Amino acid sequence: MKIGLIAMNGIRVADEALSKMGLTLPGVLDRGRAVASMPSLALLTLAGLTPAKHTVEYLEVPDLSLAKDIPQDFDLVAISSYSAQILEAYELSDAFRSAGIKVVMGGPHVTSLPQEAAHHCDAVAIGEGEAIWSSILEDCQKNQLKQFYGAPFSKFDMSDAPMPRFELLDASKYNRLTVQTSRGCPHRCEFCASSLILTDRYKQKPAAKVLAEIDRIKEIWRRPFIEFADDNSFVDKQYWLDLLPQLRNRQVRWFAETDLSVAEDETLLGLMSDSGCAQVLVGLESPSSAHLDKVELRNNWKMKRFWRYKQAVRKIQSYGIRVIGCFVLGLDGQGPEVFDELYDFAIDLELFDVQVTVLTAFPGTPLFSRLDKQGRILESENWNKCTLFDVNFQPDCMSADQLKDGFKNLVQRLYTQELTEWRRESFRRNLKVTRKAS
Repeated sequence: MKIGLIAMNGIRVADEALSKMGLTLPGVLDRGRAVASMPSLALLTLAGLTPAKHTVEYLEVPDLSLAKDIPQDFDLVAISSYSAQILEAYELSDAFRSAGIKVVMGGPHVTSLPQEAAHHCDAVAIGEGEAIWSSILEDCQKNQLKQFYGAPFSKFDMSDAPMPRFELLDASKYNRLTVQTSRGCPHRCEFCASSLILTDRYKQKPAAKVLAEIDRIKEIWRRPFIEFADDNSFVDKQYWLDLLPQLRNRQVRWFAETDLSVAEDETLLGLMSDSGCAQVLVGLESPSSAHLDKVELRNNWKMKRFWRYKQAVRKIQSYGIRVIGCFVLGLDGQGPEVFDELYDFAIDLELFDVQVTVLTAFPGTPLFSRLDKQGRILESENWNKCTLFDVNFQPDCMSADQLKDGFKNLVQRLYTQELTEWRRESFRRNLKVTRKAS
């Protein structure tokens, strides 16, 4: 069979004014480019599971231009999409099916709403794709595709993870490529649209497989920038203490998402810096500890450590690792005053960069279930607003318009050229002071 793997890449923003604003503000533009340009690791992984007797082609569709002139020679197409792009993905899938091509759809949105997706494809892939891809291929070849495959929270063992087909990519198109070392996160935040939907436990890929993937990437890109596609990379500190000395020999630069616990281990920070860690993104969530209460389903880990935020950020950045502090606006208890609080807090922390998002109720998350029961979901099933930047729910301590307008105003203030340059200069200045003192 000839198989097409279709990635719905790119950042979506429904609010036109906010979208235009993001194209001009330096801080938004930098991170936006990084995220939008990354290939779909999920589809490359499926390609790695596909037997050699099949032909595989990887395609990216940042818009629907492909639907106007779709390839006609595929026997099967697999489309991976998130909620913000799902309506476009459905339209694209409908176009392929009209051409007589079988379509399977997967991803977090489809896993959450398989019955909805079934109206637009021949087969729905639920949960982790590695556990079901072989069955899908076998059934398609027999012309016996089932409507549904898999289930949420499959028990796929990451020691069985295949080598992604990085060679399908044109490396010159990307500023970073992704490697996954783990799935899941022990904090289990209510709004998380990744870990809570796909897996119910934290699991790690063997270090040897991670290093082999990086070596494969280096075959097509001599000095790559790697983004570790984990929800929380450094949960198992010993794993990284063993991995990083070997990563150091690879001469790569890399990015990861983490919680602030990395600041408590200077040996780990030293190895991170020596092995090429350029940036970490940390979910700080709120400028006030009160609004962190019950953000996590199991405990209040972040709320209990709020008093250490500033110390932890400075410790991480003292090793030359840039911290991107991520905040969520619209949490319960936050009123209109939160925008000024966050602006001041971000400056006080002297973060290298700031990422602000709007609390988003993604289907399948505990947050969506709670807000839906409370009658606080706006425009139900308007998935175009599940972007992290548009308001799709009613906040409890301000109006939806106050959240929408306050977010826009804060973005304009946080990402001016002047403030962006100040953050970078503060990072460099503090780094010089720290190194002189040591």
